[in-house]
Amino acid sequence: MAKNVIKRLFPKLDSIKEQKILKIFGPAVLQPNLWHINKKSVSRGIAIGTFCAFLPIPGQMMVAVFLAIIFAANLPLSLILTWISNPVTFTPILYLEYTFGKYFIRADSNHVIKNEGLNIISDIMHMGLPLLLGSLIFAVIGSMCSYILIRLYWRYYVKKIWAKRKK
Repeated sequence: MAKNVIKRLFPKLDSIKEQKILKIFGPAVLQPNLWHINKKSVSRGIAIGTFCAFLPIPGQMMVAVFLAIIFAANLPLSLILTWISNPVTFTPILYLEYTFGKYFIRADSNHVIKNEGLNIISDIMHMGLPLLLGSLIFAVIGSMCSYILIRLYWRYYVKKIWAKRKK
């Protein structure tokens, strides 16, 4: 299962305690449940990471860390999944969120997006409400779907293991 692969790739809690950068967050980051791989923490971590990935804000990873600590989710998974919106996918995701939000708000905007360095920020500011609505819809639906799919997969896998043990 992916659980064994993830366990090998993730750092151990003892090595995490030695990291100087994590001392910024204090003892909250050292909670064992943030680093364990179990059904609740993994599904929460994936949902939080997916949610934060679709938000068009700087500092998605910091938001993911904050939410993972609050909801006792798997911290590494929530951080990794924020990279769904990486430099390659960021523009298509923003465009889809904007058009989706514009559909619901029914904003008749004739604004043309120009791909010229400094104008990108002003273009994003002009898109405002449709982009915010579209990104929230994508974030909520994406996190709910990922949470449900992970829970279903985990249940399927456990049933499969128990069926093997029964034989």
